[in-house]
Amino acid sequence: MKQVLRHRIDSTFAHYDVNGNGVIELADIYALANRLLRAFGEPAASERGRDLVEAYDRFWEVLVDHCDADRDGKIGPGEYREAMIEAFVDHGPFDADFLEVVQSLLDIADTNGDGRVDAAEFGVLLRARGLGEEECGMAFAHLDTDGDGAISVQEYVAAVRDYYTNPDEDTPGSWLYPKALQHI
Repeated sequence: MKQVLRHRIDSTFAHYDVNGNGVIELADIYALANRLLRAFGEPAASERGRDLVEAYDRFWEVLVDHCDADRDGKIGPGEYREAMIEAFVDHGPFDADFLEVVQSLLDIADTNGDGRVDAAEFGVLLRARGLGEEECGMAFAHLDTDGDGAISVQEYVAAVRDYYTNPDEDTPGSWLYPKALQHI
């Protein structure tokens, strides 16, 4: 596997390991959900807040099902790397579960309820991941591949697959996480 793809997988592992203890645990996933709740200004007790937490619960279940090889409730870097290679590089069984999680995430990002995730809404998600304002605009322009002014589930999933499979550093997927994390 090309070095840039391995680096991307390791970078997303580091993003998900919020507390930096070397493993991804449920507490890390809740920390990510809380980061997004704060970014969207959404109380955890609201309907949208509960929906986001439930989406992250499902995300955790998907991660554990596909990544936690030793079933200890923790995902180590090797487990994560192997599962991401299988899921995206080798096109494993991750797709159906992942689509549901992405749909839930984009539903939460659609703060005005118009059924679309526009640049401003998607920017909130990207800023919570560490992108700056200018990077958010550039990322949105790259991810909105059909140019309709919104990010669809299909565009997002295609970008995720691209992130894990295409080593080119100027493809839509290369804009999912902060550029600083991607460069080797």
